[in-house]
Amino acid sequence: MAGDWTLSPHQSVGFLKAEKTAEAGAGGYRSRTEYLWMKVPSRYGLINITELVAEVVERSKIQDGLCYVGAMHITAGIYVNDAESGLLQDISAWIERLAPLRPDYRHHQTGEDNGDAHLKSYLTNHQTTVPITGGKFDFGTWQQIFYAEFDGRREKRILVKVTGLAF
Repeated sequence: MAGDWTLSPHQSVGFLKAEKTAEAGAGGYRSRTEYLWMKVPSRYGLINITELVAEVVERSKIQDGLCYVGAMHITAGIYVNDAESGLLQDISAWIERLAPLRPDYRHHQTGEDNGDAHLKSYLTNHQTTVPITGGKFDFGTWQQIFYAEFDGRREKRILVKVTGLAF
């Protein structure tokens, strides 16, 4: 059942570490790049990463700018939506209905077994950009950032790049 791979929106299941790779600044302009490393223990999962990404924004000291969040793997996605548990179950069921796990994908003829994961990632997109105002996400009501894993059980990276003004 699709609901079985919907994870609690308040967990950071599989979070391993945050790794700073770049930081620059001149005048009031700054940028910071970090990778969040995840290893989701199951094949599928919808993980609320809002707090993890907000910590990167806080470390950046940027008050007005943009936060880019991107899945660094083609079998994962990033999206923004509500963290309500019924909606997460609806999203997982919808994704599974549109790209079900099955053996007859042409991609499987190459020796792979994750054709559904590639299609599922396409449905969620691989990136999002969130505005930052006053050092915080400038979200609408209920908006949260999710990492969608469709071929888990191994380490994967999420790129977080924050750029803007620090004053």
